[in-house]
Amino acid sequence: MSLSKKEVREITGFTFSKIGTDPENWMKRAVDFKEAAILIAKSEEYSPPFPYYYNSGIALELALKSIAIATSKVYEANHRLNDLCTLVGLKINKDQECTLELLSELIIWSGRYPVPKKEGQWNNYHDVVHEKHVVRESEGNVHRTLANRDKFPTVEKFLTLWELCETEYKSSIAKKA
Repeated sequence: MSLSKKEVREITGFTFSKIGTDPENWMKRAVDFKEAAILIAKSEEYSPPFPYYYNSGIALELALKSIAIATSKVYEANHRLNDLCTLVGLKINKDQECTLELLSELIIWSGRYPVPKKEGQWNNYHDVVHEKHVVRESEGNVHRTLANRDKFPTVEKFLTLWELCETEYKSSIAKKA
């Protein structure tokens, strides 16, 4: 009698349920995306920022979900990083909230696609979310638009958020032990 592939997975504990509810699996994947984001950012050819933004956003999402799993909190099936921070009790400041709001949009669509599924998402992104991350200056008839360094998802901002997540994750795991 031979075992089916599913039976072998069940015997070895490699099941959908077991893997999906183990916070360590989520954090390992988060670390992979974090490392990818850093490699992209350090690359001499780091010109298009979207792969960096996407990887850093996904890294934070997975880290936050690992905390939720470690603390037995049920999260919604979405990519709203601020909602996840609230759920797991991660304390962040207003600038970090803006950074996470932008990264959420980048995960959902703008880091992957040229347009979202709905025009309303496009308008909200450009009129509200993106606008929070730029500084507009004008002097006479000269106008400049610059990134708001306090809110834009630079590598330093990403790593600060990552450290908050990592600390909370380690604390959650220690409490569980």
